[in-house]
Amino acid sequence: MLVTLLEIKEFLKIKLDNDSEDDRLSSINSYVSSLIESYCGRVLSANTFTEYYNGGVASVFVKNPPINSVAEVSYYNGKTYIQLGGPGSQGQQLEVEGVSHAINVFGDAKTTTRIKKLGSSSLILDGNGSYLTVSSSDDFNFTGEPFTLELFVRSKDLQDASLISRSDDSSNYWELGYSNSDGVFFKSVEAGIETNYLVGTTLSANTFTHIALVKSDTDIKLFKNGTQTGSTLTTSNSLPDLTSALHIGAIDQSPKKYFNGYIDELRVSWIDRYSTTFTSYTESLSSDEDTKLLLHFNEGQNKTNIEDYSRKVNDYIWYSDTGEVTFDTGLGSGTPKLGFFNPRKSLNYTNGVKVVYSGGYSTVPSDLKLAALEMIKVLYKGREGAKTVRLQGDDSTSHDLADFSISIY
Repeated sequence: MLVTLLEIKEFLKIKLDNDSEDDRLSSINSYVSSLIESYCGRVLSANTFTEYYNGGVASVFVKNPPINSVAEVSYYNGKTYIQLGGPGSQGQQLEVEGVSHAINVFGDAKTTTRIKKLGSSSLILDGNGSYLTVSSSDDFNFTGEPFTLELFVRSKDLQDASLISRSDDSSNYWELGYSNSDGVFFKSVEAGIETNYLVGTTLSANTFTHIALVKSDTDIKLFKNGTQTGSTLTTSNSLPDLTSALHIGAIDQSPKKYFNGYIDELRVSWIDRYSTTFTSYTESLSSDEDTKLLLHFNEGQNKTNIEDYSRKVNDYIWYSDTGEVTFDTGLGSGTPKLGFFNPRKSLNYTNGVKVVYSGGYSTVPSDLKLAALEMIKVLYKGREGAKTVRLQGDDSTSHDLADFSISIY
């Protein structure tokens, strides 16, 4: 809707506590909003859109600007859509350090398109020897610094399982996991001594849940779907300094506590991203300067070539007002470079291109609101005066107010 019922009543000088005409006004409002959007040839209110375009061009222009955010840009390689690494949340170029991590796949770990939370596919693990590892890296040495671990999980059986972990041995490790008795938990052990332990909440089987473990300077918190769960653990204890690989869906101990279910949108960050209640994600997570691991699991059906997007950035850029999305390969996958001999380059999207974005007006422009209110006024008072209404510039169709007034009762 372009306007609210409250705005309509104020414009028509109808008492706010008079609800006798609310149903009729709501019907007129819906009609006018759809009429204006049809005339403009686009949706005006903010929403999420998935659009496909032909290849052979350097840029595409989305149908519903302004762009508020871009969740995915993918190009078609003849068999499947390959996701590109994006810019920052406002379309800006990112400066990142290091390189993306190689993902090692064990057992029957693979992606599936049948069940996923966001994007085109998710990771499926069978709870019987299937898991991922990422080789040892300073990116996963948190010690006493702030960090965030987050992912969407969907357990099939709610049994004891490890979600994300690093373990040199049973005396030196940290783990974000799930306990059949306590629910989601985070635990760290150094030299055989438990240094941190935090319990969150239980999960529901066969339901995707966003889990975030956040450590600030002194506090550790667990969030479930954007709401803190359990108490805040205030501690001066740091995490152990480890040299082992990062495990996803298992822990390098006995037992390994294999996870049975689905994982989607996993991100490791060198920042405490959340301190209070936040809105859980409805679009794929994005990378920034603090992202050290980002797994979308959008590789498709039965794929094992899982890619880290933490440093795969700047493959395209976008402009909010014009709605342009440009295939910016000149600055792809790394830190932008400026200079006379290194100009920006935009190559063609090779085949088709897919764009998933949030577009439209989060706040409807005042001139559109006024146009909608004036049309609602004419329709509402249609019995007393005008019999038909036309949109300016459109002489092909007139809309019978009398018929409409009858039909909405």
